[in-house]
Amino acid sequence: MKGVLMDRKVYVFGHTNPDTDSICSAIAYAELKKQMGYRGASAYRLGDINIETRFVLDYFDVATPELISDIGPRLYDLEVYKPNAISTDAPIRSAWQQLENMSGSRILPVVDKGDKYNGILSMSDLSSFFIERIDENTVFDYEILFRNLIHVLDVIEISGEYNYEKVEGKICLTNRENETPLTDRDVVITGDEQVAIKRIAEGKCGCLIITDGIDVPKMGSELCIVRVKTSMFKTISLVSQAVSVGSLARRENIIAFALDSQIDDVINIVQSSTHRNFPVMDSEGAFAGVISRRHLIEYNKKKVILIDHNERSQSVEGLEQAEIIEIIDHHRVADVQTDSPLFIRSEPLGSTATIIYKMFMETQSAITRKVAGMLLSAILSDTLMFNSPTTTEDDKAAAKNLATIAEIDIDEYGREMFSVSLSLKGADPMDILAMDRKRFVFGRNVVYISQVNTLDFKSILEIEESLKTAMDEFIEERKCHLYILMITDIVGCGTELLVAGRARDLTLKAFGMPTKDHSFFLPDVVSRKKQIVPKLTYASQH
Repeated sequence: MKGVLMDRKVYVFGHTNPDTDSICSAIAYAELKKQMGYRGASAYRLGDINIETRFVLDYFDVATPELISDIGPRLYDLEVYKPNAISTDAPIRSAWQQLENMSGSRILPVVDKGDKYNGILSMSDLSSFFIERIDENTVFDYEILFRNLIHVLDVIEISGEYNYEKVEGKICLTNRENETPLTDRDVVITGDEQVAIKRIAEGKCGCLIITDGIDVPKMGSELCIVRVKTSMFKTISLVSQAVSVGSLARRENIIAFALDSQIDDVINIVQSSTHRNFPVMDSEGAFAGVISRRHLIEYNKKKVILIDHNERSQSVEGLEQAEIIEIIDHHRVADVQTDSPLFIRSEPLGSTATIIYKMFMETQSAITRKVAGMLLSAILSDTLMFNSPTTTEDDKAAAKNLATIAEIDIDEYGREMFSVSLSLKGADPMDILAMDRKRFVFGRNVVYISQVNTLDFKSILEIEESLKTAMDEFIEERKCHLYILMITDIVGCGTELLVAGRARDLTLKAFGMPTKDHSFFLPDVVSRKKQIVPKLTYASQH
């Protein structure tokens, strides 16, 4: 059982609107889990990466994690049973043979030439059909391809050609007294030698099937003549097996699902249905498999590890339907609740990456140059090159050791990383707001706080009005109560707060900022986590 769990897919990801710590720590921790035996661990991201993170990934030649927007279970997460489908053009004898050899689900998916789902067949559908008697109306009620007709018959010899892909006329059973008017679309079945000779001489039908192995002279006829070994009665029964699968496929009252359907929705429908098996299609309409009630009962929730966050509002959609197995974070403990115990590693450090570095050391796991680069970049980013008040001696020590492994100079690399990411001249205001945005709930107020770090403080202040307009638009769209933009000057070690929203009195309580003002400078404030959020929390409670 332990081996199975180690092979299970594990989603490792940081928060939405990811920053460098969120992305790089997820990458590094997924690598640590793999070294610890969790072969299915992989890093993911919940949003677009910013300029700084792109620089880091490119610098160390690390692939961008795959984007996920919803962790809720869907049908494509199940091991869907996929029986071999059958074409609408196939004869039903082939369908019968497939159904006889099937185990488990006893329905046969029917697909058209493009592999698109077209219906289903069951053994009971075929049994009901074979009970019916074949007669001259068969071809009008059901489609019979001429090639399938020849395929199912026990043919001795065939000469001439039938001029149509499908049997377009009647299937006539004739004897000496039967003088039915015929066309070149009709197929005649006879076991009478004299009738056969007469039909060949007249040449009026489209195909003559001669039963019982009777050999008659062809007399130079261009008529399609088919000699079969079987008796008249047996030949008639075989003709019914040539009917096209598409003619019998059931398409009414069938419950089918798309491959990306949410499992909860599927369960609700399945529980109220009398059916046991249900076809599944992919996004293109192609047949993807069959699910049963058993598949839904045996489904296991996706296993996830939260990195650099522990609040649902900052995490992926559908998190409540997943199994959180670990949380690695350096923020306040918030509102994530779980159904079962889990491993939590939370320390008051400047970066989640420092915690992960410690775990590498504790487990004596190997740190490659790329992993060292990820962890070092995350520490430098979150601590603002050790200028943030959240910085600890552990962060500095970890960074020093990681820089040695990564073979880079901390000061030189840090300046290059920040110079790439902090030049915001000409940037779109909405893009600036989205760079590092997190959602919080303070009392009854939903608050978004974005933070941008800059070396060009003046350029940001020049677009202050357009930033305020963008914040107002965001508030209107999200129906939140307050938006705070932190413009942090790394050189001057201070932050300009831009505030919008009807709950601005919260900033008065927290920072003494007059509610009539839209901006306010806080000297020596550079940390959202340690200097902004705690004061807003206290203000909302008093």
